[in-house]
Amino acid sequence: MTQTLRVAIVNDFEVIVRGVAAMLAQFHDRVDVRELDVGSNPDHAIDIALFDTYGDTRAVDRVQSLATDTRVGAVVAYTWALPPGQVDAILAAGARGLLTKAASSQAVFDALLAVAEGQIVVSPAFARPTNGWPGQEDLRLTARESDVAALLVQGLSNQEIADALCVSEHTVKSHLKAIFQKTGVSSRLQAVAQLGGASTFRRINRAG
Repeated sequence: MTQTLRVAIVNDFEVIVRGVAAMLAQFHDRVDVRELDVGSNPDHAIDIALFDTYGDTRAVDRVQSLATDTRVGAVVAYTWALPPGQVDAILAAGARGLLTKAASSQAVFDALLAVAEGQIVVSPAFARPTNGWPGQEDLRLTARESDVAALLVQGLSNQEIADALCVSEHTVKSHLKAIFQKTGVSSRLQAVAQLGGASTFRRINRAG
């Protein structure tokens, strides 16, 4: 790709969009940051909307809004940590890229170019392990139960887990009931203690 890439940076806070724009400034010969959109979609035609999820509890809805906007060529979500369930939801909502903020500015730039060329780019940090998921073998957890367990260990409430995984609180309670049964505990506190002692879930907790 040789033409200048038209980018809009999207978030609900001005300090965030300006910070991301500053990070991309070194690539001004290839990336033209056309808009800084605070709390709104781009006003003009752009190639990529780089959506920083910071402070946005409706990340999936925002991605879908941008992805269906005729002025937006592609959407790339830019975030810190996400449970696998929300990774899938964001991609299903139309994101062509999902980048971790742990990536270097060069890596972000390269990813934007790849997305502009038609590729789907997901940072390795967000990929579900190909050999299964935490708790699959030792605790017989399903993939979604593993997602819930990881967020439980991080201290999230039922509603916060539901929001992160884009499911109802009732669904979360059902998963927790199954987790309690499989781990042989009878309370949330006991489940956190047992899951937190497992190396796989400790690793997820630190990554978040």
